Amino acid sequence: MLEKNTKVLKENEFHPVQLRVFFVMITLYTFYFTCNNNLGVAASEIQREFNLNNTEFGVLFTIFTLGFGLGQFFSGYLGDRYSPKILMFVGAIGATCANIGFGISSNMTVFCILWAVNAVSLAMGWSPGCSILFRWIPRKRWGLFMGFFDAFAFLGGSIIYPIAGFAISYLSWRAAFIIPAVLLALWTVVFFAYVKDSPQQYGFTIEWKREDSKEIVTIKDYFYILKNFDLILVSISTICSQFVRWGLVNWIIKILSNSEDDGGFGIALVTATLIASAMHWGGAIFSIGLGYMSDIVFNGKRWQTISIGFIVSGASLVIIYLFGYSLIGVNGGIFILAALLFLAGGCIQGVQAPLFNLPADILGTRLGGTGVGIVNGWSYIGASFSGATLGLVMDNFGLISCIRLMAVISFIGAAVIWVLKK
Repeated sequence: MLEKNTKVLKENEFHPVQLRVFFVMITLYTFYFTCNNNLGVAASEIQREFNLNNTEFGVLFTIFTLGFGLGQFFSGYLGDRYSPKILMFVGAIGATCANIGFGISSNMTVFCILWAVNAVSLAMGWSPGCSILFRWIPRKRWGLFMGFFDAFAFLGGSIIYPIAGFAISYLSWRAAFIIPAVLLALWTVVFFAYVKDSPQQYGFTIEWKREDSKEIVTIKDYFYILKNFDLILVSISTICSQFVRWGLVNWIIKILSNSEDDGGFGIALVTATLIASAMHWGGAIFSIGLGYMSDIVFNGKRWQTISIGFIVSGASLVIIYLFGYSLIGVNGGIFILAALLFLAGGCIQGVQAPLFNLPADILGTRLGGTGVGIVNGWSYIGASFSGATLGLVMDNFGLISCIRLMAVISFIGAAVIWVLKK
C-alpha cells in the first residue's frame, strides 16, 4: 500500500484514494442493481393485484432490457467524451425517482413509462463505471478489478431478493421499490463527494503506460467500433449471457414459488427468495474468480474462462430441468437446488467480468468505455426478448420449459467465444 501523501500511482501497489474511488463507485452500482432486480421478486403480487398473465407482465421485463440496451449505446460514448462520473450521478437520480414513482402507481401504462425511465437511467452506470475502472486501474489488474465490479453488481441482487421478499410479505409490494430507491439516493451523495473521473483530477500521475490520448472521442470512432468484427462476436456472446441471466433474474422466483399445479416448485416466497439469491452470491464469487483467472492463469486471455462459465451454467440448468422436481422431495434437496442455481446463475453472471474486459483489450483505454457501451447495448437489445419470449414459452409449455431454452443458449454463448479466442 502506498503512503497517503504519495502523488504517483504505481503499477504494483495501490493508493488509499485509488481504492476508495473504486470502492465507492462499485458500491453505487450495487445500489443501482437493487433498483432493477426488485421487479422479479414483486412479479406475482403485481400480477395478482392487476390481473396480468405472464405474457402481459413480461412486457415490463422486455421494456427494461430494451431501454437498458438502448441507453448503453450512448452512455459509454458520452462517458468517454465528457464525464463518466456525472453520467453515473444523473443515472442514480433518475432511477431513484422512477422506483419511487413505480411504488406509488397503480396503472399499467404508468408502470411501463416509469420502468422505461428506470432502464435508461440505470444504463448510465455500467459503461461509465468501466471507464473509471480503466482510468484508475493498470491494465494488468483489469480482470481482477472488473471481477470485483461485477461482483458488487450481483451483490445488489443478493441484497434485494431477501429485502424485497420480506417487504412484500410484511408490508406491501410497493415497499420493494421505495426501499431500494432510498438506499440508492443516500449512496449517490457519497459517490458525488468522493469519486473523480481520473487520477489526474485528484492531482496524481500514473506510473503505468497510458494507452489513451487526449484526443476527443468522436462519432467517427463510434462507427469504427460498431463495424469491428471482434466486437460483434463479443456482442453475440454477451447477448447469450444476458438472455440467460435476465431470464433467471426475472422468472426464477415465480418458477420456485408457484404451486406444482401451476407448474412451479411450490416453495414459500421467502424461502424461494433465499434460494434464488444463491445465484447472485455465485455471480459475485465467480466474477472475481473468472476475472482473476483470466489475468493470472491465462495471462490476459479471456475466452477460456468465458467458455468455462457458459458450459458450467448450461450443464447446471440441464440438471435443474431434468431433476428439479425430484430434488424438492428429498432431504436436503432445497440446498442442492440452491447449489445448482449458485452454479447456473453465478457462472452466467460471472462470465461478464472477462467479457467486459474484451472491449478495452481490443480497443485500448481511450475507447474502452464506448466499446463496453456498444457491446452491452447490443447484448440488452438481444436480451430484451427474454422477458416476453420466456413468458410466452411458460404460458404455452409450462414454467420449467424456459430452463431448457436457457441451457441451450448458454452452450451457444460458449461456441461463439471459441470462434473469437481472445
